[in-house]
Amino acid sequence: MATDEKVLHGSLRLKVYQQLRDWILQGHYADGKALTELSVSQELGVSRTPVREAFRQLELDGLVVSSPNRSVTVHCYSDQDILDLYEVRSRMESLAAARAAVNMTQEQRDKLISVFEQEKRATEEDETVLPVLQDLDAAFHDQIFAGSGSAILQSMLSPINQKTRQARLVSLSRPGRSHGQITEHKSILEAILRQDSQDADRQMRRHIASAADSYRHVSRQEG
Repeated sequence: MATDEKVLHGSLRLKVYQQLRDWILQGHYADGKALTELSVSQELGVSRTPVREAFRQLELDGLVVSSPNRSVTVHCYSDQDILDLYEVRSRMESLAAARAAVNMTQEQRDKLISVFEQEKRATEEDETVLPVLQDLDAAFHDQIFAGSGSAILQSMLSPINQKTRQARLVSLSRPGRSHGQITEHKSILEAILRQDSQDADRQMRRHIASAADSYRHVSRQEG
């Protein structure tokens, strides 16, 4: 396979994986739904090869379980799984924020400020566009992981950040939550810019606790 073909194949494989991951986390595919290579390839308008490769990655993510005949079964996270993820995030992301406060380069600080400003504008313009706010929230946290200066923290937290996409939509759907999130992100950002590692740790813990409380509130109402 030529180099250009490899790049195109890799790009398509990633796009298929990301689309299927988002559909599972957003509830497009219900828990327990069987997916086949053929049905998904027809739905996405691609060949079966990138679908097969996406299935493998989704299985590693814990979002599908392999079944016979080249099919998989969707496995959505339970409420307890989500709350466990919030607890893990609180412990690990507070460390990442503390590290970022002392390790971020100026370029990384500028990127974090840019993401925050985009998130703030999106919230002020229309707080109901949840997928946009979800993506910007994830990007804000990703920038902190990158700025922590720890490849280990970044490699462990980035997948968790993706696994909580479903929880973000639920949490952000609570009226007023998006504005609360902006206030919390601002406090985290300011602590990092002051290079105050202790406050960055503290503000990140508060932020994730608030997000978890919002998730619990919405989940109880829906239940």
